[in-house]
Amino acid sequence: MDNYFARRAIGYRNECMRACAELAGIAEGLIADTQLNDAEIGFLHRWLEKNDAASCDWPGDVVHARVREVLADGVVTEDERAYLLKTLKLLVGGHLERLAELPKVNELALDNVEQMTIAGSLFCLTGDFVFAPRSRCEAEITGRGGRVHPSVTKKINYLVVGGLGSDEWKHGSYGTKILKAIDYKRQGCPIFLVHEDVWARALGAAG
Repeated sequence: MDNYFARRAIGYRNECMRACAELAGIAEGLIADTQLNDAEIGFLHRWLEKNDAASCDWPGDVVHARVREVLADGVVTEDERAYLLKTLKLLVGGHLERLAELPKVNELALDNVEQMTIAGSLFCLTGDFVFAPRSRCEAEITGRGGRVHPSVTKKINYLVVGGLGSDEWKHGSYGTKILKAIDYKRQGCPIFLVHEDVWARALGAAG
């Protein structure tokens, strides 16, 4: 019985890898002319709807959510078109054939947060920061009424990614933190993944 479930798990993972590679190929074709028309966006939407192996796992789930967001009102604005184009460029940037098998996280994982609340919020920090050493960053948060937790839990509000760590996201413990936060978000936890720049601006706004 154990072997049966192991084979099923391997088969599903292989299907996810195949679907992710196919999605990357589709994305590469769509952005080849650096433009996205309505027909291309519609095709991408229909493909994602039919291919759960790609649209229910990272990074396909992020792409799927953004396509649905753009199509929600039935009108695609130029800003939304540029937004999707950037998303697909992020998807195909780097290791196309290995996106599904590596715990690689790029800007697709980050949330577009315009404002952050420091006081009363629970933070977790990951990576190395341009702003200051980790201990100083934590002190800046607590000094403004926020709290810091050493690990990712369902109760944190923000996971802040240090600006010096982006090239190493696929290595080390903070890669694990990002992937855990993504899993919790899939479960419905209101966790925001933000870049250090967004956090630093919020610190300034909070005095």
